[in-house]
Amino acid sequence: MGAQEADTLSASRVSALSAVPVTRAAEEVQLDRGQPLITDAVRRFTGVQLKDYGGAGGLKTVNIRGLGSEHTGVFIDGIQIDNAQNMQVDLGRFSAESFGAVALYNGGKTIRLQTAKEYAGGAALYLEPTRPQKDSWRISARGGSFLTAGAALRRDKVWKKLRLSAGAEFLYSGGRYRFHFFDTTLFRENSDIRSLRLESRLDGSLLGGEWNLMLYAYGSERGFPGPVIRRAAGFPFSAERQADQDAFLQGGWRSGTDGPYSAAIRFKLADSYTHYNSHPEKNPMAMPADLRFRQRSAYLSLAQSLAVGDDWSVDLSTDVQRSVLQADRSYDVDPERTTLTAVLAGRYIRERFRASAHILWQGAWDAGVFRGAWMPSASLHWEPLRWLDVEAFARRTCRLPSFNDLYYIAIGNVNLRPEYADQAGLDLRLHGPHLSFRLSPYYNRVTDKIVALPTATQFRWSMLNIGKVDIGGVDARLQGEGTLGEFRMQGTLRYTFQRAVDHSDPSRRTYGLQIPYAPVHSGSVALKAEWRGWSLEWDTSVTGHRWSTTSEAPDYYLPPWSASDALLAKSFGPCRAGLRVSNIFNSQYQIVKGYPMPGTGLMLHLEFAF
Repeated sequence: MGAQEADTLSASRVSALSAVPVTRAAEEVQLDRGQPLITDAVRRFTGVQLKDYGGAGGLKTVNIRGLGSEHTGVFIDGIQIDNAQNMQVDLGRFSAESFGAVALYNGGKTIRLQTAKEYAGGAALYLEPTRPQKDSWRISARGGSFLTAGAALRRDKVWKKLRLSAGAEFLYSGGRYRFHFFDTTLFRENSDIRSLRLESRLDGSLLGGEWNLMLYAYGSERGFPGPVIRRAAGFPFSAERQADQDAFLQGGWRSGTDGPYSAAIRFKLADSYTHYNSHPEKNPMAMPADLRFRQRSAYLSLAQSLAVGDDWSVDLSTDVQRSVLQADRSYDVDPERTTLTAVLAGRYIRERFRASAHILWQGAWDAGVFRGAWMPSASLHWEPLRWLDVEAFARRTCRLPSFNDLYYIAIGNVNLRPEYADQAGLDLRLHGPHLSFRLSPYYNRVTDKIVALPTATQFRWSMLNIGKVDIGGVDARLQGEGTLGEFRMQGTLRYTFQRAVDHSDPSRRTYGLQIPYAPVHSGSVALKAEWRGWSLEWDTSVTGHRWSTTSEAPDYYLPPWSASDALLAKSFGPCRAGLRVSNIFNSQYQIVKGYPMPGTGLMLHLEFAF
């Protein structure tokens, strides 16, 4: 197999020292613009649980191998999408219109000239931007159930040494859908969203290396429908609204790696504004709140690599970031955090054997308090046979409490301790020309795990440390492809077994019980067939029962659920049309307790490129 394991099963053998990842191979999913949400692709990854609060405007985050979304770094061009306020990256804000693929590295990856932050996370999710190959325009529109409509425009321009890609996308969704509640049928209210996304990216060559510059702006206004609980008939569930304005400018330059020494410089400037209003005049039972926050951050990274002969390389990467969070009301603390991350990494690469190790130090200063941590890591890759790959890794990661965890919004707990995760995993991959199988047992021990539990709203949470959590599991994936005449078929079967158990205090009733929202069993089946420009995709996801708190009482039980989606698409000349049917069997389920998911929905997608 190549450095990355993609859903297309296409593979390439790469031997250059500068390009071979020496940690665990990625699982990669190609994005289809007929499924415009990044989360539609992310949910296909093995061992990933997606938290979704329902509808187009609901918050969407990932939980990988029970570690929580805060241990998953989300990167564009090696630069992390950062949120010091709550460490939640809402994947619903990113679109398949701008990215060609999503790749997941369990245990992270290590290649030459990475940023220090790329080494720091427990897992890494990479959004791969599309690179224009020719001059073109692309216009697309979609519309369907729940009063959803959207339109996108993209322009790609190629010069001799420059490539430009720019686009805009608008989305509106009324978010009103039926759901069953005990013995009645209700409508989900106050779950609408309006959003506008603007992006541009410029790539070029300079001083024997490559550079890129990306500008991103996003604005939205949405309702928070709130959890569904028993209330008097006609009483509004929620009147909360949130408006967001996010923008960032990022870029970098990377030298060529032909010589023994190479370097890369990256930077990012980000500004994020949030306005939250509970509108108590519409919902007298709501806690009055009219809050405004502005988060600003500046980030700079320098990565240096030295190749020693044909087999060895050593890297030194240093990142510094400054984050400031301002509010329109007085708090005891005005959070300002300066974070320094430094890593020394080494790797050894031969044709069938690769090894790497690094030691990382991270320190953060905020509110007069210093928090620091050392994080070592090691990984091995061995290919004893052409059809067999064996990988193993062990690493330690640390995630600091966010500003919200510590200080803000009536949820802050200044006594929260940093959360440490010790990870170990094994990866066995068997691969042939048409069939591959992957088996990945793993073990994680999380100390002082920080758990966020929703309260009455999506904006307010309850924060606590769970002393020790032991997470053991196995990911399995079977994938095949074949052709029959003009038909091309692909299929992928995924299964995850996971026990994430609270081992904090033997005297507590929760000792030995599964932690919140961690299913023991989960999996999916994905099928795809192509014929003469037609394509048909089917995807079924299955998740076992869970509990919404650390207590396995009947009131907190979440039953197992399954949902199936299908996409039928046809390409004809410069046009492409697709019809997506989500939740075909109208399954009534909740990923987060109190937040029912939409039933059956239709979405028509039309695209014209010239």
